[in-house]
Amino acid sequence: MFVMRMIAMRMFAMTRTVLFACVLLLSGPAAVWAQVAAGPLSADLAAAPVITLRECVDLALESSPSLLIAHERQGIAGQEVTAAYGNFLPTVSLSRDWAKSERTDFDNAAYTHGMYPMVDSGGDTLWFAGSVPTGTYVDETVRSASSSWSGAADLNLFQGFGKFSRLNAAKSKLRAAEATLGYTRELVVEEVTTAYFNVLRYEKLLEVAVETRDQAMGELERIETYFRLGSSAKSDVLQQRVRVENTKLDVVVARNNVQKARADLAYSMNRPLAESFQVDGAALQTDYAVEPVDSLYAEALSQRLDLHSSAFTLEASRSDVTTASAGLYPSLSIFGRYSRNDNESPYKFGSQVSESILWGYSVNWNIFDRLQSWTGRKQAKANVRIAEYQLEQARLNVQVEIRQLHGSLTEAALRAAVSHETIVQSQEELRLARERYRVGAGTTLDIISAQVNLANSRAMEVQAMCDFLIARAKLDRAVGREYPDHE
Repeated sequence: MFVMRMIAMRMFAMTRTVLFACVLLLSGPAAVWAQVAAGPLSADLAAAPVITLRECVDLALESSPSLLIAHERQGIAGQEVTAAYGNFLPTVSLSRDWAKSERTDFDNAAYTHGMYPMVDSGGDTLWFAGSVPTGTYVDETVRSASSSWSGAADLNLFQGFGKFSRLNAAKSKLRAAEATLGYTRELVVEEVTTAYFNVLRYEKLLEVAVETRDQAMGELERIETYFRLGSSAKSDVLQQRVRVENTKLDVVVARNNVQKARADLAYSMNRPLAESFQVDGAALQTDYAVEPVDSLYAEALSQRLDLHSSAFTLEASRSDVTTASAGLYPSLSIFGRYSRNDNESPYKFGSQVSESILWGYSVNWNIFDRLQSWTGRKQAKANVRIAEYQLEQARLNVQVEIRQLHGSLTEAALRAAVSHETIVQSQEELRLARERYRVGAGTTLDIISAQVNLANSRAMEVQAMCDFLIARAKLDRAVGREYPDHE
């Protein structure tokens, strides 16, 4: 009897230990889940400033590297235009030379200089200056300095129309660079807009996940109450607990997606280390209007800046044909020269100071330049055809892109309408599942299935709304609608 009592007490202690361990296992993860689900994100965002889509775009446009690169390329194209105008101006040059020399002649015969008499035929004595050798030899050093000034001017009057074609090509390239700069700006706006709506997307999905978790926890309390009253099985409680833990995991995943989306938005604004901020949820308002695809394509052909850039590039390549043909024509130039020399050397013949003026014209025609002009002309014509093909391909790409984006826009609008109706039906389905379970005609699986359907419907509505807004932003860029500088 005593042995049986000891065994019973030991089994009771073991049972109590097991129950205590189960309580720890159930309460421990719940506390961890609560801490992770709450997280630091909500606390940080409470005091974070709210930035609008306009502010995000302005921040990105201020310091976008791709935009700055395009701006520098526009500046280079502008300098090429200035250089093309410079070809019409004369070339002017000035030069100044100065030199000092020292010359030594060794073993020169020495002379005595003086006045010497000479008797002419009439008996008169005449005196002449002269030099008489002394019979000795000396080294003689002569030092002198020289300087000169000169100026020249050359002006080409005709070079086979090459100067005009270079100017036209430079202007076309400048317009192409300006169009590329504008299109790059639109790409930056599209990138920021997409990242902004993705943040709103994942924030809304986080709200759906939190609501679903709270709903599942409330349903768990209801089922536990039924279990305590004896109208529900233990398996129903366990199934709902599994459902609650799954919804908590969904909250963690949704919260992590929000953090990653915020990092993407900060990166698109060129501020990857930006502090916490909030986005304006009012940007999600839309009327789901979809324009006809034909009018969109016509608008793109007339306004899209990358097509304009390709068209200007084609114009530049056509001007390059004329430039390449310039070598087949003669060249006419005029010139002028002026020089002044001052040389103190005793060995210089003539005056020590002199100046000269020269002017004239020159004609040059390369009769045969080893086929360089002909091959250059053919290459330029081939580049024209390539530019034409590229422009045509760009137009085809625009047409395909607009049709795809229009299809995505239409699909998103339809999904938004369907999801709104599905939410109403899912709410009614959940209400009926609860009622059937209350009267004993349903199971917890019916309730869980209705909860999943409602959560999916809400998520589908958020996804459809954000997909529509992103597709519309992409479509605005695809048809060439510039982002306004001011609201």
